[in-house]
Amino acid sequence: MLIDSLKQLTSSTASLNSAGKAVKTQAVETEQTKSASSRTGALQQQLDTLSRWSVSADVSRQLAKNQQAEQQIRQVYQQLEQLKKQLELPQSIGQKQQISQQLQQLENQLKQKNTALTPALQLSSQPTGQSQWQLNSKIDLLSPRKQPELVTIGLSDGKKIQLSFPAGQSADAALAMMQQEFAKHQIELKQQGPVLLFSTSAGHSHLLSQPWQMQGEGIRIAAGNPVQLRLQKPEGQLSVLAQQAQQMENQQAYQAELAQVQQKLQQMLRQVQAERQVLVAKLNALRMAGSQQSEQQVSAVSQELKVQMQQGAASSLSAIMAQGNVTRSLVEFALAD
Repeated sequence: MLIDSLKQLTSSTASLNSAGKAVKTQAVETEQTKSASSRTGALQQQLDTLSRWSVSADVSRQLAKNQQAEQQIRQVYQQLEQLKKQLELPQSIGQKQQISQQLQQLENQLKQKNTALTPALQLSSQPTGQSQWQLNSKIDLLSPRKQPELVTIGLSDGKKIQLSFPAGQSADAALAMMQQEFAKHQIELKQQGPVLLFSTSAGHSHLLSQPWQMQGEGIRIAAGNPVQLRLQKPEGQLSVLAQQAQQMENQQAYQAELAQVQQKLQQMLRQVQAERQVLVAKLNALRMAGSQQSEQQVSAVSQELKVQMQQGAASSLSAIMAQGNVTRSLVEFALAD
């Protein structure tokens, strides 16, 4: 019986040891789980903070560009208004040239880098997605001719466009015919003053940017071998007005053209102001969300991120930056003392 008692005692001791180990193991696992959960919460807090800073910085940049656009729109509008008032009095040839020079100077300002308006008087932040070119003004496809003519245009993709001009065809009829033929090749054609403007989607831009092979019968286009022709990038709207100013005959009609450009600017101004309201509301919402964090929390996150950046912790900060799509320069700027 003594042996049996010893065996039971040994078994009980082993059971107690096993139970103790299990409890200890469970406690360690629980502590590890809490620690991992704590690290995950800290990482998420860092990610949220970085994401908010990134979005706020982006919205602030958009707001700055928006304000720049409004300033340029107002500047162009006011200068056109001054020219309109000047045209209320008869203008000499020299004064007309001065108007032309002022418009051309204004156009040159819009051609500089980082301007909010394009020479076509469109917002730089909203590209049209179209490629636009113009035909050399020396080639006249609109004026009526006494003889009929067939003009063939070879495009860069190997396809050809045939334009049949009957004798005595009016400019309007010629334009309508050409619009129909070019539309078959996803090319839009319109007239702007004496100039023909061609536009197409970005995917078909090569049809306009690459040289054309043109062949005629000696009336509008030279007969014989095809002539290579390159389209030109269109002049800005103010440049067109500058050219028209030098040949101005009816000042009231010219004033009306300036007024049309002003109407376009007014529409853009309303659009820019509406966009600013949206941006301001978005920025205020981000600031309100950030204000819910105490200064101690923000400071703690900032200090921890600084340490991780200095140590190059790939498993923490790099992961956060990758997930939040935040650049290192932006993080350094946001955390700068």
